[in-house]
Order: sequence, then structure tokens, then C-alpha cells
Amino acid sequence: MPVYIDPPLWPAHGTQFSHLVSDTSYAELHAFADRLGVPRRAFDEDHYDVRASLYDDAVAAGAVPVDGRELTRVLLRSGLRVPARSRPEKLAGALRRRWDARFPAHAELGEELVERWGEAHRHYHGLSHLLAVLEALDRLAPETGLPHGAPDEPVLAAWFHDAVHRGVPGEDEHASAALARERLGAAGFPAAVVDEVERLVLLTVDHAVAAEDRAGALLVDADLSVLGADPARYASYTAGVRREYAHVPDEQFAAGRLRVLEGLWQHQPLFRTPAAQRLWGARAARNLQDEIGRLRAAPAGVPRDVEVLVITAVCLCDDDGAVLTVRKRGTGSFMLVGGKLDPGETPREAAVRETAEEVGLRVGPEQLALLGEFVAPAANEAATWVRCTVFTAPLTGEPAPLAEIEELRWQPLEDCGRSVLPDDLAPLLRDHVIPALRRAPAARRAPRGSGAPGGAGCR
Repeated sequence: MPVYIDPPLWPAHGTQFSHLVSDTSYAELHAFADRLGVPRRAFDEDHYDVRASLYDDAVAAGAVPVDGRELTRVLLRSGLRVPARSRPEKLAGALRRRWDARFPAHAELGEELVERWGEAHRHYHGLSHLLAVLEALDRLAPETGLPHGAPDEPVLAAWFHDAVHRGVPGEDEHASAALARERLGAAGFPAAVVDEVERLVLLTVDHAVAAEDRAGALLVDADLSVLGADPARYASYTAGVRREYAHVPDEQFAAGRLRVLEGLWQHQPLFRTPAAQRLWGARAARNLQDEIGRLRAAPAGVPRDVEVLVITAVCLCDDDGAVLTVRKRGTGSFMLVGGKLDPGETPREAAVRETAEEVGLRVGPEQLALLGEFVAPAANEAATWVRCTVFTAPLTGEPAPLAEIEELRWQPLEDCGRSVLPDDLAPLLRDHVIPALRRAPAARRAPRGSGAPGGAGCR
């Protein structure tokens, strides 16, 4: 499938830039940019910024020239566009424009609310969450018998529902409802609107909604839409919530979090509107079941005030049972093939992509076998942990270091107790993956006929 490029009209760094996008996958986009000689640092979430001097070369290499509007439409249709909520530097402006379009006579109040939601201590209940709730309202309203969009009351309630956030459950919602009454009353909104907004904000204390309460169902479903997020965004959400409650001891937080999740789980279906249940219900059920299971099992917790990266990794073993490890350029630790999930990717999809990008091997998703999910300190980032879904896969060819990979090394697994493992192995590999592979030797034997020719000779 083609990639697309718009005219070089965007000024920066003494020249002008085009945008290069794919309508199929980031892997296709990265491969085209590599052939064109565009560095990875020019990749900006969902597109490459391409210097004007390379525009003709890009078109000659097969990029389809389109104008800026058509390029945006291509990105939207592809599902690869990274929304504004994932771009912190653009969130405040996007939210101000939303407020001004809906409530143009109250720009000062909108500015106050944007400032409140942008407070530095917010890690989940911030600008990104507010925009996600507003976008969810936009999506749910037409499917809930409201063809002209959500009424003002649930929209205003979305803006106010966490406008006060001090990390005190219950108190925050009541303080936000009181703020809504005070500010909306002072701004001259009708008394009936003020009363309804206050009532809706208070629903977010426990998310309990009466069957006939359509406005309440809209707001609560929009607020809980994150429960149906993809694995990477859900992990970011849980990590953000934990950081907001960093003042709460780990055991106390885990117990409180479990009570909240079990309370939500008791209300089936999870969402009140059929549209929300169809859009997010199945994935929300999986996310809740997984997190409740982890909390009930009470594993060693991730320390407070650390970032948690959601990644995937692949164990590629040769005929002698050694596992392939890689070292990225500018780092000192050896780790498994793998990396972060692109927006919307599953761990399995990311594992297929990363294996091709890092070592040039094509592995089908059906060839991946789940080894487990592990949590460990990151090898190369300070104050960061990783939550990694690890697969095993057959060695389908001779691996080669590509992209940011500088060195390959095979790590034997037999007779290698932890005391004799190299010091430069990533914690995830050393403390979790190698022990898991040694406990399950069948997991590292490639299916007959699928391994690389020569087995150990591929080292």
C-alpha cells in the first residue's frame, strides 16, 4: 500500500517541511522513511517531518502527493492518527477551542477550567482525561438517541467532574460539584442547568446511575471509557492513578483500588448505554479481570513515583537452546528483541513488528507462544519499570542487527544459574524470563522445520 506526502509548506529550522504518513502501518512508514534517508528522530507520533529538499525524492520513490486536508483524512481513515489527548503540548489549545465553540460567552470560565485540569500534580486526571471524556460524549450521544450531540448539562459536568483534584476520593467530587454550582451560577447559567450539572458531577463519586437517567448514563460511561482502552493506554492509566496517590502506602492503595474495581465489576453490564457496552465492554471486562487478578494475587508491587512502560518481547532460541539478546545503540544492557507498543497495537502485533524491525526476522502471529507477563525495573531508563508480555517464537532465519540495534549476543540457558549470568543482562531477562525458560524447556524448542538453517551456526 502507498504512503502519502503533502506539500512542504510548514516552516521550521530555516526550511520547510512536508508530512509523510502511511494508510497501512507504522512499519511500512518506517521502512519507506529509512529508504528515503529520513532519520527516526523526524518521526512525530504518527508521521514523519520531511525536509523540502527530499519532497521530489519521496514522490519519485512512490509516495502519493496529496494536499494537507486529504493527508489528514488518510490518517484518520487508517486508524493510525495519534489523537490530541496523546500530545500533551497540544491538549490545552484543543480544549480551549472546544469550550469556546460550545460556550463562547464564557471564555474566562473555560480558561480557569483548563488551568485547573492542567495542574502539575495530575498524572491521570488531567487534560488528557478531560479530552477523552468529551470525545467519548461526542461518540456516545448520536447512538443514544441524541442526533445533535450531548446536551449542555453532561458536557458541563464533564468539564467540572474532576476540576478539584487533591487525591481525596469523595471529597474531590463534592468539592468539584460545589465549584460547578458557584462558577456556573456566577456566570449566569439557568438555575435548572446548575442543579443538573451539580447532580451529574456527584454521580462520579460511585458511578451508580438509575436506569432511567440518560444524562447520567452518558456522563458515567464517558468517564469510565478508559476501562476499555488498549493494553498500553490502560497501563498508562493505572500508573497515572498510582502516581496521583503516591502519598498512600502500597498495601493501602492496593486494597482501596481492589475495592473500587470489584465495585465496578458488580455492576453488569459494565456500561449503562448499549453503545458504550458495544464499543468498550469486552475489552473493559478483560482489563478489569486482569487487574483484579493481579491485585488479589498481591505480587511484589511497582514502587511509587515511577513510570511504567508497557512493552512486548520475543524469545528467539537456536537449536542449542540459547536465547537471542540485543544491545541498543548507546546502551550497555542486553535484552530480548522487543519494545513499546504503537497506539492501538496488541502485544502480539507489536512482537511481530519489533522482530522484523530489530533483527530482520519474519514471524507470524500464530507462531508466537505466550511465556508470561512480567514486571521489572527498566534496563536503560531511570525511575522507570516495564510491564512486559513475553512470547517465544521459532528462529525463522539468520538474525541481523537493524535500526537501533548495535550488537547481537546469544545467551546460553543450560547450567547458567543466576550467579553466573552476565552482569549486563536487563533485569527483566535475568530475573524473570531466563528462569521461566529454564522451568519450561519445551517453550524454547522451535517447531520442527521452522528453525534457521544451521541452528547454533546462526550465532
